[in-house]
Amino acid sequence: MQTYNQLLKPHLSEIELLRVFSLSGEFRNLTVREEEKLELQKLMERVPVPIKENVEESSAKVSILLQAYISQLKLEGFALMADMVYVTQSAGRLVRAIYEIVLSRGWAQLADKTLALAKMVDRRMWQSMCPLRQFKKIPEEVVKKIEKKSISFERLTDLNPLELGELIRIPKLGKTIHKYIHHLPKVDLACTIQPITR
Repeated sequence: MQTYNQLLKPHLSEIELLRVFSLSGEFRNLTVREEEKLELQKLMERVPVPIKENVEESSAKVSILLQAYISQLKLEGFALMADMVYVTQSAGRLVRAIYEIVLSRGWAQLADKTLALAKMVDRRMWQSMCPLRQFKKIPEEVVKKIEKKSISFERLTDLNPLELGELIRIPKLGKTIHKYIHHLPKVDLACTIQPITR
């Protein structure tokens, strides 16, 4: 709690927010073993959010393991796997705690970032990834093709099964993808504005 009170500021970036998480008192007993350094270095190069700390610091290890968990990267060392389980078991609870603190202070921007991080930890996917990754019945290479096209998900909902099949160059999967796209909730919002006075 003391760490959060010191480090949380209203305009933290995603990188700084991950750093605050990795400095949680929960992880102070986590150490970097000599045999883990090489694998941590390799993982550090593969994770999307840059880490300022050295690989030998425990906060860097926590940040790397959390990002590897979200990215669904495979680990080699058993000790590292055990540490990842420990980090990920605490991750959801700690990120939600940070969210509650930020929300109670009225910091809207940081609350949005923290809530997004909580969702990413919960779903094990980055916000930039296609929501279709949640469905295990859609082959991963198909989802990667859709992500490479860099078409917004809202645009995908407008396409019919034939167009979706043409987009991924596998016409027979168009109907399946169309079905899963429409399984995800969609909110339509309309508002009218009227002046109070002349």
